[in-house]
Amino acid sequence: MGRVLVTGGKGFLGTHLVRRLLADGQEVRVFAHRGSKQGEASTDGKCEVQWGDIRHFSDVEQAVKGVEKVFHLISNFRKGGSDKADAYAVNVEGTQNVLNAAKKYGVGRVVHCSTIGVHGDVQAIPAHEETPFNPTDLYQETKLMAEQYVWKFHQETGLPISVVRPISLYGPEDLRMLKLFRTIKKRQFIYIGPGKVLFHPAYIDDVIEGFLLCASHEKAVGEAFIIGGDGYLPLHDLVDRIAAQLQVPAPSLHIPLRPVEWLAGLCESVCTPLGVEPPLHKRRVSFFKNNRAFSIEKVKRVLGYAPRVSLEEGLKRTIRWYEDHELL
Repeated sequence: MGRVLVTGGKGFLGTHLVRRLLADGQEVRVFAHRGSKQGEASTDGKCEVQWGDIRHFSDVEQAVKGVEKVFHLISNFRKGGSDKADAYAVNVEGTQNVLNAAKKYGVGRVVHCSTIGVHGDVQAIPAHEETPFNPTDLYQETKLMAEQYVWKFHQETGLPISVVRPISLYGPEDLRMLKLFRTIKKRQFIYIGPGKVLFHPAYIDDVIEGFLLCASHEKAVGEAFIIGGDGYLPLHDLVDRIAAQLQVPAPSLHIPLRPVEWLAGLCESVCTPLGVEPPLHKRRVSFFKNNRAFSIEKVKRVLGYAPRVSLEEGLKRTIRWYEDHELL
C-alpha cells in the first residue's frame, strides 16, 4: 500500500480526509503552509508533515516524490480582498506545480479539488457537470483556470486525474459555517433578501467517501464529479432546521438585498487596495443571493456513490461538536 499525499491536509476538508486515510491503514504525507493549525491535534504524530509553499516547485517536488496518490486540496481560500496575483499563484500555478511533479515522479492517481463555484449562480436547476461555467468572483475564476489546466495536462500527458467539485461543506470542525449557527443561536441572524435561494448542504463524511472513490475507481479517471448531499432546499428552510436543532425561534427579520450589495462593493473598493480584509464583501452577500442546487446523479451512476448522513443527523453532529468545544 503506497504513500498518499494530501496538499492542504491541515484544513477542514484535508483534516477529515487525512484522518480517514489513516483509519484505513494508509501511509499519509501532509503538505501544508507553516502556521496551519486546524486538525493538528487529531493528525499530528500519526503522519508525515512537510511544510512548504505550493507556489514553490522545489517544495512541491519534495512533497510529491515517493507517493502513489495525490489529493490536491490547497487553494487560496475565499477572501473578499484576495490579491489577484496571490490567488493566481496559489490556485493556478500551485496546481501546475503539483501536476508537473506528479508526472515527473510517476504518481498513479491525482484527485484535484475544484469547486461548484465554477458554475457560479445556478440558473438551470439542478446544475450538473456539464452546466456552463459562470464564475462570479476571483476565487471561482482562478479555480476554473486551474481546472482547465488540469484537463489540458491530462490530455497532453495521460496523467491519471479526477476532479471533484464538492458542494457546500459542513460538519464537525468546520469554522466557516460556524457564524451561521452562532448568529441563529444568539438570535442575531438577519436575512439579506427573501431567503428563497437554494442551498445544497454536503456533510463532510459523505464528501470524503466521494474523494476516496475518485482515487480508486477506474472509471473516475478523466472525469469531473459534483459530490455532496442528496438534496437541496431553500435557505429559509435550512435556517429553520438549524434553529429547531438549537431550540431557538426561527429567524424572521429581513433586509433588502440591493443596498447591502452596494455597500459590500463599496467596502471592497476601499479595503482591497489597502490590503485590508473587507468587513463586508460581495462573496459574503452571495450566500443570500446565489442558488446552489446540484445533481449528484453522475457520481452515483458511475462510481456508486451514496451519501449516508441525513441533513438532520449532520446538523446534530455539527452542533454537538460546536457545543463540546464551547463555540456556541
